[in-house]
Order: sequence, then structure tokens, then C-alpha cells
Amino acid sequence: MDLRRFIRALARAATWTFYRVDTRGAPPSSGGVLLVANHPNALIDPAVVWATAGRDVRFLAKEPLFRVPVLAQLLRAGGAIPVYRAIDAADTSRNAAMFAAAGAALAAGDVVCIFPEGTSHSTGRLEPLRTGAARIALAAAAAGVDASVVPVGLNFDRKSAFRSRASVVYGPALRADGKEDVRALTSRIADAMRALMIEADPLVDAAIVDRVDRLYAAARPETRDQDRVERRRRIAAGIERLRLQDPEWYGEIAERVRTYDARLSRFGLRDADLRGETPAVAAVRFAVREGLVAVALAPLLLVGIIVFWLPYRLTDWIARRGTLDEEATIKVIGGFVVYSLWIGLLGWLAWRALGPDGARLALATLPIVAFASLFAVERETAVLRAVRGWLAVRRAPPSARARLGRTRDEIVDVFDQVRERLGATEGTESAEIQTEERS
Repeated sequence: MDLRRFIRALARAATWTFYRVDTRGAPPSSGGVLLVANHPNALIDPAVVWATAGRDVRFLAKEPLFRVPVLAQLLRAGGAIPVYRAIDAADTSRNAAMFAAAGAALAAGDVVCIFPEGTSHSTGRLEPLRTGAARIALAAAAAGVDASVVPVGLNFDRKSAFRSRASVVYGPALRADGKEDVRALTSRIADAMRALMIEADPLVDAAIVDRVDRLYAAARPETRDQDRVERRRRIAAGIERLRLQDPEWYGEIAERVRTYDARLSRFGLRDADLRGETPAVAAVRFAVREGLVAVALAPLLLVGIIVFWLPYRLTDWIARRGTLDEEATIKVIGGFVVYSLWIGLLGWLAWRALGPDGARLALATLPIVAFASLFAVERETAVLRAVRGWLAVRRAPPSARARLGRTRDEIVDVFDQVRERLGATEGTESAEIQTEERS
């Protein structure tokens, strides 16, 4: 395996290990493609794109990364193209080589990815785009290269949390008109990217967007089959407009949600537990099946927790030293380094105690134990939540569950009213704007 294929495999492994990934859409399977993606998660973003695009990808990366030992070699081996930014005190005249390299890659039928916001951030929304993506696309079109411009939306529920959800959406391809203005194409690209993103302020709205979405899924089971990203986009847009246009109503809904959650917590219940009791026969089958699985997994869980507790905690401590948009990157890269050093240390101890054969056995089995125990912990944690929910349902009075169910439905109904009212307001505003334009 050559180094580039190894790096791509590493990116895929890191992405699918750290996140539960949903992918919708895909770039064209052949021909030159320029991917334009939002940039909320530092070096994790290229890994996620590489893991989900279905094709090899060449990335545009800021030039200072090419000065970092080891990372520079990986970037060059992966075919990355350096970008020279004024913010890095670089000689921006050297970007002529960047544009030439990107154009040559598209002409050769490669996939090139650029993050046109220019820098990673945690604002929760699409930042103003630089014009580089449009200039690359327009130059390719002018040279007669039939390249597609494909917008990409990267959406992370909790981007620094292990095994949280990442939703990657590839939108319809755009075509650059060689006669189009750079700013006009940049605006089109921004609109296409924004349509694939869940834009919510991480400090103000993100938590309530997530909570309302889960309430919808529980109260309206028919919505679970709908496009999850689109549903969250609509909720986020409605909540932001409500917070800005009617803060009192926004505060009332937020307070209802907090009160409902406090009552759920008091009874130890979850939204899903309000659907009704699980029949005793099904509960017994579940208990027997999961009990046998737990017994089988117990040695693995015990070994994994004992052996890898220290590197797990150390990686978490190191990650918390970074900013929000760097935390996941530090966890992935730092975790790889910390776990590798830890396994190397244990291998050395095995060699001292058991000789070369013991060291080889330790080095072969410990990485498997590390991965397997992480997924075993995830599985058994979900089982314990289900068991706690079932026990909570048995303890909670039926009348209390019924009241909580009604409260949940009322919250969802109120949010529907909010959407209807804001939609009507938006329609009125649009009609007024059109009237003004005609006059």
C-alpha cells in the first residue's frame, strides 16, 4: 500500500471510529470535481470529507501546516496543495502556483476540496466566503475544463464528543459560467452550502435545537424517516428568528422545555419511555439476551477499562486545553499518539517480563482490545439506559407519564405554531419587498 492510500485509510478509520456518520448524496463518480465545504472542525473536516466522498481527494491547506514535522510529509504524500494567506504573513503572490495546481488537478479529472471560509471556527454558521473557490472554478471553465462544483455541508451534533453523530451532505453540482462574475459565483456557492448546513449558535441555540428535534422525533414518529439535517435546519432557523423577533415567546418555550426536562429527570424517564410500557415477555427476552451478551463482554470491558483508563483520561485532559473547534482534532491525533505510546510502553514491559514472544503478543492484541472495549462500552451503556428507562416506567405512576406526554405534545404543538406564524410573517415580508421592487 502506498503512503497516500495509507493516509486515506487512516482518515477513514479515524472518522468512523470517532463519529457515527450519516452521509447523504455523493460527488460525481468521475471527472474533475471541486468540493466546497464549511469548516467547523479543524483537521477533522478533511478526514470526514475523505472518508465519505467515495473518491480520492486533494485538499487545499494553509501553508503553515507544511512546516509542521510529520504532518508536512503526510500532507505532501496526500497530494495537498498549499495556500498562502496574508493572515499567516505568507507571500500571497505564491498563490499563482496554488491556482495552477488546482486547475491542473481538475483538468486531470481529480477531486479537489477547498474550505472557502478560509479558517476553522465554532460560530455555528457559515462565515463569509473567500473568492478562491469561485476563481478556481471560473479559471477551469475558461480553460474548457468541464468541472463540477459540489457544495458540502458538515454537521456535527457535538463535534468534540466521542461517538456523537456527524451528518455529511453532498449537494447538487453547480456549473461555473466562464462569463460569470467572481462575486456572483461566490454568492451562489455560499447559498448552496448554507442549504446543507444546520446553522445554530453553539452557545445560544444549539442545545435547544437538539432538544426540540428529539422532542419532535418522540412526539411525531412519522418525522423520523424525514431528512434529519433538513428537519434540524428548519428548527434552527425558526428558533433563531423567534429569539430575535419575539424574545418573550422564545423564553416561554425554553422555560417549558426546561420544566419538562426537570420533571422527566425527577422520574428517571426519557422521551421514548412515554410511549408506553414494554410488554413483560419482550422485557424478559431482552434481559436474557443482553444478560448473556454482557457476561460474554465483561472480561473485555474489565480489561479495557483497567488497561486503557489512564491514556483515555490523559487524552481528554489534553483535548480540553484547545479551543472548541480544535478539541476533536486534538482528541483524534492526541489519542493516536497517547495510545500508541502507551501500547509501546506495555509492549516493552511485556518484553522485559515475558521476552520477545510476549512483546509481540501484547503489541498484536492491545490495539484490538482498545478498539473492541470502546465499542463494547458504547453498546453496554445503551443497554443500561434502556434498562433504567424500563425500570423508571415501572415506578412512575401512569398518570404522571400521561401528563408528561401531554406536556411534550404541547411543546411540539407550540413550536408548530411558531413556525406557522414566522412563515406567515416571512411571506408578508416577501410580498412587501416584491411590491416595493415593482414600484
